[in-house]
Parts: sequence; structure tokens; C-alpha cells
Amino acid sequence: MIIDSHLHVFFSRKQPWEPLVNQTLHHMKMTGVDKTCLMPHPQFADNIFPNQADMIFQAETLVEITKAHPDVFLPLLFINPSLPHAFTLELMDKYILNGPLIGAKFHISMIADDERYEPIYDFLEQHDIPLLFHSWYKTTHRTTFESTPADIARMAKKHPSLRILMAHLTGARIRGIQDIKAYPNVLLDTSGSQPEEGYLERAIEQLGADRVVYGSDYPIRAFSTQLGRIDSVDLSKEDRDKVLYKNALKFFRKGGDK
Repeated sequence: MIIDSHLHVFFSRKQPWEPLVNQTLHHMKMTGVDKTCLMPHPQFADNIFPNQADMIFQAETLVEITKAHPDVFLPLLFINPSLPHAFTLELMDKYILNGPLIGAKFHISMIADDERYEPIYDFLEQHDIPLLFHSWYKTTHRTTFESTPADIARMAKKHPSLRILMAHLTGARIRGIQDIKAYPNVLLDTSGSQPEEGYLERAIEQLGADRVVYGSDYPIRAFSTQLGRIDSVDLSKEDRDKVLYKNALKFFRKGGDK
């Protein structure tokens, strides 16, 4: 089995989801990917701060996709933390806690350890809901509110029972691996740029195979190329299975789900 832990469908009000999902399913079949995480565009509706109407549209669309293709997608709700907390908590209650969505996704709307996240983190932690958080170390083209692995680490220290998947191994690199090493509640996905030799080996060496999951960042990057990152490393069958699907099965679940 292969589960992709970092995948987007770039739907919008102008772009229906059906042809995009059909293309995704075709490429999954070609490369042997069985299930995937499902996220909308990182800048949903071309705006890192979508309004309440856009948030509801996004959630309803994810529900439609999930119902149309059961047992294929693991949908994550993109959260805009600048919206009123009461609205965000109600949205998560309806679509995640009492709906078909699996967890939450944060991108570049606010630095990870910003105090304004706290009510949201508390909700996720209380209900044992998984969180995927974008991070990257950059020397150029870094946005104002883009979190680094060090920001993720500070947040994880404050919320030790919050289950966090930090995105982008190739964006984190050696420094990012070291940042999160002390926090066992943080996993790392293998996506980010094109594969570079040595980073996956170092991640498994420093974090252990239990804390690394395969992710492609499709359609920005191809399944085949990103799976090549895994195939290029001499892993035991046990560790390979953990990276390709076993860790994802454990992570992408809501509290109480088996």
C-alpha cells in the first residue's frame, strides 16, 4: 500500500473539482498510490486570508469529493487563523469533529507559535485531531508569515499532545530535522522541491522511521519523482512500509477512530 501524505486539488469557484480529481485518480493508478491526503490550494481562492464564505465553500467541496470517492481521500480543512475564533471552532466542529474531514492544514497565514492560534490548537489537542503545517527554511522568496521548522518546534513544545505533521523535508533540511528531533509529537513528510540525496536517510537516522511519512506535493510535483526519493534509499521492508503507509494510517485519524 502507498498513502501520499501531501496532496492538493486546486479547485475554486471558477475551477470545478471533478476534472482535477479525475486526473489525480488517473495519476495515482499509474504510480500505485492507493490513498492520499487531500488539501485545497495553499493560497485558497488566491488569498492566504479567505473569508468565511470561502471557508464554507472549501469545506463543502471537500465533503463532496470525499463522498464521491470514499476510502480514497483523507481531507484536511485549510484554516485561516485570522478569522474570529468562534467561527473557526464552529467550522472545525461541524466538518471535522462531526463531519467527514480528517484534520486541519495551516499554511502561511500566521507564524506557527503566534498566540492567536492558541484556541485552535487547544481544540485540536482536546479532540486529538491531526494538523499538517507548512514549513520551510528559505533565503529568498520567504513570505512574511511563513513558518520555519524552528517555529513548528516552539509550537510543538507548548502542545506536546498535539499530533503535528511538518511539511517539506527538502525545505526543512538538516537544520529542520534537528529542530523537531526533541518533539516526538511532530512527524515530517518527505515532500518539498525535487529529491536531493541524503536528506531522507538523515531524517530516518535522527527521527526514526516512525516519524517520517511519504508525501509528494502533487500536482506541484509528480508522484513518480517523489516516490523515487523513497526507492533510492536502502530501507528495510518494515521501515519502508512505515514511511509509505503505516505511519500515515496512524496519523490521519481523528481521536477515537481506529
